[in-house]
Amino acid sequence: MKYLIYILLIVLSSCKRDPSYIFEVNDVTVTASAGEKNRLKTDIEFVSIAHTDIFGSNISSNNLENIVTTYKSFGDKSLTIEMIIRKFIDDGGTNITAIDRSSKTSIESFVINTYKKLYNREPDAFEKWYLSDLIANDDVINAEIVYFSMMTANEYRYY
Repeated sequence: MKYLIYILLIVLSSCKRDPSYIFEVNDVTVTASAGEKNRLKTDIEFVSIAHTDIFGSNISSNNLENIVTTYKSFGDKSLTIEMIIRKFIDDGGTNITAIDRSSKTSIESFVINTYKKLYNREPDAFEKWYLSDLIANDDVINAEIVYFSMMTANEYRYY
């Protein structure tokens, strides 16, 4: 019992708070996540914007009406979106900039510009690293595949 009291006294006397330590927290600006886009593009807006993003020009009203009618007639919207984007990309005459693989900086520049063009925002650090790394390490990944992937993602359907 005597030893227990000595041990207890030693433990209690050794644990003292040192007031010389000051912990600070840096201010961090938090921005809205890309997943918080909540304004869905209308069918006409989606088709028109997709055409402009791929070709760099406006779609004719006749083509727009035909595509939107087709889009509305199918139940599976995601499949229809994939078909529309694939058709646009395969038509030729696109305004999609090829990926310059000469340096890491040029690949990152392509990624940043593509995010700005398609999602109206800068990619976050992980998005930029992941897509740049994927492009740099796989020669099969070209600009058309990147555009198709990003334009068929849910984020592209929202403002």
